[in-house]
Amino acid sequence: MRLVVLCVALLALLAAAAGLLRPGDPMAMVGPRGLWPLTDGAFPLGTDQLGRDVAAQLLFGARVSLAVGVGAAAVATLIGVGLGAVAGYFGGVADHLLSRLCDYVQTLPSFLLSMVLVAVLAPSIGSVMLAIGLTSWPEIARLTRAEVLRIRNADWVLAARTMGLGHGHILLNHVLPNGIAPVVAMITAVVAHAVLVEAALAFLGLGDPNLVSWGAMIGNARPLLRTLWYLMALPGLAIFATVMVFTLLGNGLSERLDPREAAR
Repeated sequence: MRLVVLCVALLALLAAAAGLLRPGDPMAMVGPRGLWPLTDGAFPLGTDQLGRDVAAQLLFGARVSLAVGVGAAAVATLIGVGLGAVAGYFGGVADHLLSRLCDYVQTLPSFLLSMVLVAVLAPSIGSVMLAIGLTSWPEIARLTRAEVLRIRNADWVLAARTMGLGHGHILLNHVLPNGIAPVVAMITAVVAHAVLVEAALAFLGLGDPNLVSWGAMIGNARPLLRTLWYLMALPGLAIFATVMVFTLLGNGLSERLDPREAAR
């Protein structure tokens, strides 16, 4: 678990320090075309078919992937936790409506829906965040609802009601803090999912055209697979490593924060 946390911290640090490590515009043509990795000290990971620094593109691409991952997870969490908490706490019509809404959203192909939303809103980092967040909240909502249902009749919740505290106060200060642990683990899974979806959208040309993206790097290098295969391999490995790290982080948090998972 410590190694996973260290990897996440290192990834965030590299993304934050991209401008210091590789100053300048990552989309600028700064060297010879098609320079292979480890052949020139000025370009340790080589250059692409236009003479752009691959290392700079990977570092700045990490910024985009992490920003989309965190932003989409924030949107999904805001919607999912809010709806799930209300449905689980009050039950009745609210619970029924949430269940039906989750069913309807989950019956739609999430990636196809994300594509449509990004195309309608115009490709940008904000529209990609919003599209992924709007298609990822049902899982969080269902988990939050289940946790609130488990807790809402606990002794301390009943005592708070007896004291005359309002439903909003009880929900925010007594119910959610005691049931949010499994949701935190789910949020990291949403981050990993968002990184993967953003790369796929950028690969198809639906990413922000003004920013470097790992998916766009793979898409641009597709015609050169036989000659300059490293242009696809390096961003592909970056996507794989990022998704894997956040998935392992979610599994670790689930075991640490949820006693039931630890018991298993």
